[in-house]
Amino acid sequence: MKPFDPRLLRYSRSSRGFIFTLVLIAVLGAVATIGQALLLVDLICKFFQQKRSFSSLTHEVIALVGVFVSRALLAYLNDRLGARASSKMRNELRTEVMQKSLSNGGSDTQNLGTAGLAVLVTKGINNLDGYFAKFLPQLFIAVVVPISVGVTIAFRDWKSGAIILFTLPLIPIFGILIGRFTASATEKKWKTLGLLGGYFLDLLSGLTTLKVYGREKLQSQKLREVGEKYRKETMQVLRVSFLTSLALELVATLSVALLAVTIGLRLVNGSMPLSVGLFVLVLAPEVYWPIRQVSAYFHSATDGLAAFEQLFTILEKPESNGEVLINSFSLISWSDLKVTFPGRSDLLIPRGTIESGRIHALIGASGSGKSTLASILLGFISPTAGEVTVTTESGIYSLQDLDIKAWRELISWQPQEPKFPIGSVAEILRHASPNASEKELIASLREVDLMVGDLPDGLDTSLGTVRQKLSIGQMRKIALARALLKESALVILDEPTASVDDISEETIARVLQERAASGTTILLISHREFLIGASASVTLLGAQR
Repeated sequence: MKPFDPRLLRYSRSSRGFIFTLVLIAVLGAVATIGQALLLVDLICKFFQQKRSFSSLTHEVIALVGVFVSRALLAYLNDRLGARASSKMRNELRTEVMQKSLSNGGSDTQNLGTAGLAVLVTKGINNLDGYFAKFLPQLFIAVVVPISVGVTIAFRDWKSGAIILFTLPLIPIFGILIGRFTASATEKKWKTLGLLGGYFLDLLSGLTTLKVYGREKLQSQKLREVGEKYRKETMQVLRVSFLTSLALELVATLSVALLAVTIGLRLVNGSMPLSVGLFVLVLAPEVYWPIRQVSAYFHSATDGLAAFEQLFTILEKPESNGEVLINSFSLISWSDLKVTFPGRSDLLIPRGTIESGRIHALIGASGSGKSTLASILLGFISPTAGEVTVTTESGIYSLQDLDIKAWRELISWQPQEPKFPIGSVAEILRHASPNASEKELIASLREVDLMVGDLPDGLDTSLGTVRQKLSIGQMRKIALARALLKESALVILDEPTASVDDISEETIARVLQERAASGTTILLISHREFLIGASASVTLLGAQR
């Protein structure tokens, strides 16, 4: 991650005004710093050299106090602006990432894991507060102020300017050298946090099973080991941070000391006026301090910077640029497809077709590509090789040429593991049909063999909460009812009858046959023989390793 990434301007619109304001504050700060030094030196020289009384220097004192107050106000505005802009930019990034992740389907969870994605959009983006509120403002100050002050010193005394020119680069050089270790240690810490989050989520998900078999206490040791690893990685980052602070403090102190000794010797032998020596000496720390602060704030921002690349990896996933709009189709076909996933062998999917108005079943062992093919048809992932085509009345189009949003409007989809946002059953069902009446919602549940009386609070039963009142089979039926409630040309169902009884399965199969007879195309992914037998065609996928 660069100190400032231009991609930030693209994904966070409020950052543009924020950065412009930061530059303005930095310029005003540089002017105030130089003005403060001029006024302070002028006041000292008049008081000690010209022997003027303090009462005769009232205007100079008032001007100096005014500059002090203006610098304090600029620092206050910088902090306030940084805090407010940080909150706004983090919210914008979180919204962008969530919208992009939802449009990508489940591809991001395949790469990061469910817990990894959750950690990224919560703690990862929250950790950017140090970057936005402190590091980024200080970065612009460190660019404007040292250059302005250094040039001003060089105009007053070129020898002092030469010393600054040779000593100033030492701070960023040491900062970069040690910063590499910081970046590496922070990356390890971030990966360990993702591992800890994923392991803890798996543990919570399977806690009921572990308790049934009396294995819950055996996991505490593994959880303790992962937590201890995260603690060690965190301490390693802190050690490197303290080392950086010590090294940069020594470099800045020695640089100012070298300049002070040189000025002192020149003042003693009379080769430098007192006003010039004092001016250089007062301004010298202002050259090194902003850069020193950038390095210090860099460490408070490293946790956020470690998450930046993962955020931009999600945000910069290419989207379909297709523009063809269709409202129906007669055939979907695909050639031999190859899909590449990181860390595993390529997945090969043999050619196949789906005719409209029929039930088609995809069968095969786990890992053979059934859910992957569904994701390809939904436009969530693109095959590495091969092509999907859609036949319509106006011609044959590649799936990539279709407007992806319009294409998805034609599809209803029930994933293998349905997830619900927080809301009532009625609210969840109305996501598919916003204008559906209560009677229509009850009828849609009855179609999949779920009676409203079986729900604890009827249509007001809460979903998406930690304390789930419904069984897995009931939640799957609600997801199926939602998929069927939407008027769609294509319905993709991934294991729709898993965790339901045989009677419900027969009812669901009959409903699907009725939908197919009315012209709806249904793609089933299932291992259940009854559903497979009710399908008009069956495509067998075999795992290719």
